[in-house]
Amino acid sequence: MRAVIDTNVLISALFWGGAPRRVVDLAANGRFQAITSPDMLAELEDVLAGDFAVPQERLDSVLRDILSYAEVVVAEAEVDVEVRDAADVKVIACALAGRADCIVTGDMDLLDLGSVRGIHVLSVRQFVDRCPWWA
Repeated sequence: MRAVIDTNVLISALFWGGAPRRVVDLAANGRFQAITSPDMLAELEDVLAGDFAVPQERLDSVLRDILSYAEVVVAEAEVDVEVRDAADVKVIACALAGRADCIVTGDMDLLDLGSVRGIHVLSVRQFVDRCPWWA
C-alpha cells in the first residue's frame, strides 16, 4: 500500500500521539510506503516553526525521521482538480505523482472529496480500520 500522510496527521502524531502516531509508526516500520513531496515537507517545516515554535534542531530531526521512511516524489506544479482549499492541491499532486492508493488526512475539505482520480481520501480512523495489519 502507498499512502500520503497529510501534514495535519504528522503534526498530530508528533504532539498528541494516538492513532496518528500509530499510522506514522506503521510507515516507519515498513508496513506501507509513505509518500511525501518537497512542497509537503516545506509546509510541515513552516507549520512546526511558525505555529508551534519548534526549534531548528528538532525540525531537522523530524524531517530526517520522515525521510528515513517516506518516498519523496516531485509533483507536477499544476494539477487540474477542483478543491475548496487551494492548499490541498499539493497533497493531491503528491498522491498522483507517487501513485498513492490513498491519502490519510484530518482535513475535512479533502475528506469530503472521498476520492480523487481513484485515490481514496481517508481519515486516520478509516485508514486504520481498513488496513489488515491493524490488530
